[in-house]
Amino acid sequence: MEKSKYKFNHFILIDGERKQIDPSKVEVISEQCKLLWANLATGKEHILINKVAQ
Repeated sequence: MEKSKYKFNHFILIDGERKQIDPSKVEVISEQCKLLWANLATGKEHILINKVAQ
């Protein structure tokens, strides 16, 4: 099987302008990306659960 050559860029709209971001540096976006990948990889719907300090 041939390896896919996909490149993903992450953008966010700020004041109507599209700006590229690094999702690993923005925690909220990083978690959303992980959720998206989990949904795509398994074909099932997942939810994020916030960790609560005990």
